[in-house]
Amino acid sequence: MELESAVAVTWIVSILVWALAAFVALFLSYLVIRLGVFHGLRAHTRWVDEGKDRHQDTVEPYRLREDHRR
Repeated sequence: MELESAVAVTWIVSILVWALAAFVALFLSYLVIRLGVFHGLRAHTRWVDEGKDRHQDTVEPYRLREDHRR
């Protein structure tokens, strides 16, 4: 194999390795962000739902209170 073709093959292989590494890194970042967002939404929804259920009988909703404009 000639020197120029060996250099070309080395460049192509190194570019493919960098592209694969970038793809894997971006994919892992996507998964981490996606799982974090879904976990946060799920936890927040449970927290809000528990709060609504727990205080439904004891606390009057804001829009029904008489003093909400004070």
